[in-house]
Amino acid sequence: MKRPFRRVCALLALSLPLAGCQASGEGNQDERPAAEGCVTDYEEGRDYFPDKATVEESDLWDITYHGSYKTITVNDSENADADPLTYVLYQCGTPEPQAAGNLADALFVQVPVSNVSVTSFNALAMVDRLGANGSVTGLSGELLGWAEDDAWYARVAEEAGGPMPIGEYTDLDREAVLGLGNEVLLMSGFGPGFDDVSNARAAGLPAVSVSNRLESHALASAEWIKMIGAFYNQEAPATAEFDRIRTGYDEVVSTVSGQVDDRRVGYLCVAPVRGCEFVWGHGEQTLNGRLLDAFGVTNVFAERNDGANGRAYDYEEAVGTAADADFFIVYDPVGLAREALEADPRLDGFRPFAEGAFIAGVDENFDECRAKTYLDVDVLVRDYAIGLAPGLFPGEEGTCFRRAA
Repeated sequence: MKRPFRRVCALLALSLPLAGCQASGEGNQDERPAAEGCVTDYEEGRDYFPDKATVEESDLWDITYHGSYKTITVNDSENADADPLTYVLYQCGTPEPQAAGNLADALFVQVPVSNVSVTSFNALAMVDRLGANGSVTGLSGELLGWAEDDAWYARVAEEAGGPMPIGEYTDLDREAVLGLGNEVLLMSGFGPGFDDVSNARAAGLPAVSVSNRLESHALASAEWIKMIGAFYNQEAPATAEFDRIRTGYDEVVSTVSGQVDDRRVGYLCVAPVRGCEFVWGHGEQTLNGRLLDAFGVTNVFAERNDGANGRAYDYEEAVGTAADADFFIVYDPVGLAREALEADPRLDGFRPFAEGAFIAGVDENFDECRAKTYLDVDVLVRDYAIGLAPGLFPGEEGTCFRRAA
């Protein structure tokens, strides 16, 4: 492992004089903190964050700037009636703000962070996109397990320098996290009925809730890269990446708009080994349900299905709901989807399955796609569009979802 080298570099950074900032933005570079170092000449009232993120799409988080610190508020997805979770990010070398008033229960984090653990695969994709894998000292066992079989996870783990296992997000190893001295622990906020983030906070761990998959639409999910970027003082590159994603997303939606509004479509899973005992369908309030709405198609699972993660259907209800569907998006890998179809002949009662009119997750890099698609929503929406209207994208093949040949 490369832990000693990382710690020595961090200590050296503390002793170096203030250097020019490498991020983009206006202002005198000599007055800006180095991305890898700390302020050595703090002045009260000075703006230490010339590059600022602006929340344009998300309804679940916000950020404000206060000279030497920034405040991020995130809806507590696990506790609907609770106050938002608050994170105070103060520039290294400046005074830690006072924990009083609306900051009394906040998590205080010195930035830019250089020592984090991750249990959220969506957060890991964002850390990777920002080029910050070297900050990752701990990963959940699930993510480390995927590194044994998936090339993307293997690369991330290698660039992290051999991260330590910290348990699972449902059963974290508190001593391992504390032993690593993590500044933050990036965790998935899965919504009502889950308590992973709440339990980590109660155990005194620096848990940060990454709830992007609960956003009401795809671009809001992708915008969470700005939130992750704020912990690294990487607002400018995070915003540039989001703008690139949004441009690609808008181009696809514009191309497909009005071309597929006669389609009846369902987004579902069917593989029992992934928790789908028969059919689990997404309604109108999920991120993928909103994607279908953006295309203008009819979502066959929309009625009486307003949960943020969809819901299960038994045979009779599923047949009654989706009998007239003409296309399915299956969020199982192709191999598992085919196994489910072969094992349960009732699924052939749905026309999309009987006629092969469906796309499913790719087998070869399914875990990588699972991590990235709620960030790379431009890729996700293009995959769906190619499946729905291949004639609009001649010769193109999906990246993470393809027709089951």
